[in-house]
Amino acid sequence: MWALYLYFQKPESNQPNILPSEITPTVTVTATLSPAPTTLSDEVLIKKALAKKYKLSVDQISVIFKEIISNNAAGTVSFAGEGGWFLASKKGNNWEIVLDGNGTVSCESVAPYNFPVSMVPECIDINGQLIKL
Repeated sequence: MWALYLYFQKPESNQPNILPSEITPTVTVTATLSPAPTTLSDEVLIKKALAKKYKLSVDQISVIFKEIISNNAAGTVSFAGEGGWFLASKKGNNWEIVLDGNGTVSCESVAPYNFPVSMVPECIDINGQLIKL
């Protein structure tokens, strides 16, 4: 009887003896995927730049884009019964409002931005002379 008891108590030869120090805990890692960042259109970013300049909310600004070419944009803007034209230039991922209003365009102000002639067909130089581009 003792022989049968010992026989059933011995480990099976095809299974290794695992000591407690050899047991590694199972680790479960749960990853949460963040949604991909949304990229705002140039139109929305220009509208935001105008809203920031005039300290208005974006929904108070109405913009009609004449054209956006590369890193330059031109169009008209209106808000609270006022409005005029605007010229904007992109630096990195941000749009800067270069000029806006109802008057003439200063050659000196737009020269560093290389606006195409379709956006700035003429400007006023520092002597007040009209320059056709």
